[in-house]
Amino acid sequence: MMKLNKRSKKIFELLRDHSHGITGKKIAEQLGVSSRTIRSDIKILQEAIHDVKIISAPNWGYRLSSLENIDNVYRKVFCEYNEGFETSQQRISYILGRLLGNTFSDKAVTQADLADEMFVSLSTMKVYFNQVKKVLDRYNLKIIQYKACGIQVTGDEKDIRYCISEYINETKLNKFWKNIFYDINVVDLDTIIKIILNKKNLQLTDAAKSNLCIHTAIAIKRSKINKQVSYPASMAQKIEETFEYNVAKEIVSAIYSEMGIDVSYGEAYYITQCLLASKKVLDIGKESADKIHVKEMVNKILKEVKRTLSIDFTSDKYLIDGLTLHLNVTLSRIQFNMNIRNELLKTIKNDYPLAFQMGIIAGKVVEENDQIKVNENEIGYIALHFGAAISRNGINNKAKVKNVIIVCSAGLGMAVLLKAKIEEHFKGQINIKKIIPGYSVDKSILDDVDFVLSTVPLDNINSDKVIEIHHMLGKSDIKKIEQRILNKKVIEKDDIVDFFSEENFYVDKDFKEKNECLDFLTEEAIKKQLMTEQTKKSVFERESLSSTSIGELIAIPHPIYNDADTSFISICTLKQPIIWNDFLVQAIFLLNIEKEKSQLWEEIFLKLYEYIKNNNGIKILLQTKSFDIFLHQFIENF
Repeated sequence: MMKLNKRSKKIFELLRDHSHGITGKKIAEQLGVSSRTIRSDIKILQEAIHDVKIISAPNWGYRLSSLENIDNVYRKVFCEYNEGFETSQQRISYILGRLLGNTFSDKAVTQADLADEMFVSLSTMKVYFNQVKKVLDRYNLKIIQYKACGIQVTGDEKDIRYCISEYINETKLNKFWKNIFYDINVVDLDTIIKIILNKKNLQLTDAAKSNLCIHTAIAIKRSKINKQVSYPASMAQKIEETFEYNVAKEIVSAIYSEMGIDVSYGEAYYITQCLLASKKVLDIGKESADKIHVKEMVNKILKEVKRTLSIDFTSDKYLIDGLTLHLNVTLSRIQFNMNIRNELLKTIKNDYPLAFQMGIIAGKVVEENDQIKVNENEIGYIALHFGAAISRNGINNKAKVKNVIIVCSAGLGMAVLLKAKIEEHFKGQINIKKIIPGYSVDKSILDDVDFVLSTVPLDNINSDKVIEIHHMLGKSDIKKIEQRILNKKVIEKDDIVDFFSEENFYVDKDFKEKNECLDFLTEEAIKKQLMTEQTKKSVFERESLSSTSIGELIAIPHPIYNDADTSFISICTLKQPIIWNDFLVQAIFLLNIEKEKSQLWEEIFLKLYEYIKNNNGIKILLQTKSFDIFLHQFIENF
């Protein structure tokens, strides 16, 4: 079937709107083409429409044989031909794919061509085009006018390759892959990589191995058209000294012997970089001065977390070993200018904010010590190690397991269920020694345990060790156990009121970009002696390391370090949303928790996020512009 163009869509719309008919001359006048062109377009359009006939009659012109279900016909025909461009993101992705595809040739494309292909106006196309530019900016790539033929993407070859691999991973577009890599047997390539990785005892995660296959295919294809990554002698020497370089050389040799593809040997450097950037199951690197350096850096990171947040992980061997292994690979990636994609980044930022804050602190320490920039993808992976440590040790790092007995008056089945619930919820933190009836509790029992969890009043026992709970273990019971046994500070409704003040509630501000918002909120806090200049600086530092926009029109900026002794949350709403890195933002919550209350930081963040996400909180806030309504609804959310 012949390809429909933008005019075909316009012709169909004119025929739909002129049910009694419209002449070819009038259609031609409206579309600015000749009547002969319209006749050709009508024939092409008729081939695409099976359910409806285009009838031509003298004097009446063209009309559709039936308007029954015409909207369904319209959607079927033009949604199929525009490849399902139902959302802005799909159109942006299509434009990006066309431009990246052209980097494999000298082809160019015009904005008008792209508009025709997507059946949109040129003005609409320009809106999407500006979004594409922002995407390319993240990879340091630009769009240039190429000769007189149209536009092309330009930039460093390494950045172009990284952008292509990310596009393939994110879009999962088989058509793009087939169009570009039609002459590469990916199954054979994957087999070669698996064999050599096994031979070299280099274990990658499944995702990392798949990503290596994509990068290797890109290297093969780009090498064929003489588009290669250049390496200075100093960088090449460093790469050649790595274990991964030997693996890469064998992959290149095997591609030639098994697939008959003679890849430029310089691509071994690129494949080495990809291996260095890969997430490994085991650390195959040798013990070296580099690892000693990393161990020292981990020690500095944990001391800084303790100084900043008053949370001590300096004796957590699992965390120390995990961070050392991870940072050893991370620093290699950064040293060799390789990026890594973190599929979990959004989840980590939104669901584990305290762990992510610790990752931010770690990134700052690395930056100050080695003068290298740690991006937020790396910070997210570092945060996972801290998240595991928090889970193991409890929020207050009380690693010692508490010995507990359960006093239950209900039947054995209920007692066993209660025991199972407690063990599941407080795994690794509470050891239940036994279950006994109330009459068996005496002073000797109390001396032998840390706490007693009782579902009945123990009138004959007067001890702080006794904690009354419900036999079904409700939320209030869990909070009580966290506070009493694990010393977890749980924020109450009365406490939250102290964090908010109408003096720190600002509505309908006319700011145009995020730094204006941050500067305003931090300066206001300084004027009220709620924040110091140093803490303000830390807010901007935190933002530079990773965006604090979280979607849902919200940003929650906060400092890395806080030297003030007052906790507060400032709220600012804007007249219109602004671009805040990857998201639109119209409400800003400046979160500032004093060091001694840092253990409440995550709970407050999560309460804010829950209110915003699940209760139409941001919609109500923007509509009412009322501090009292906001505070009432926020507290009711507890």
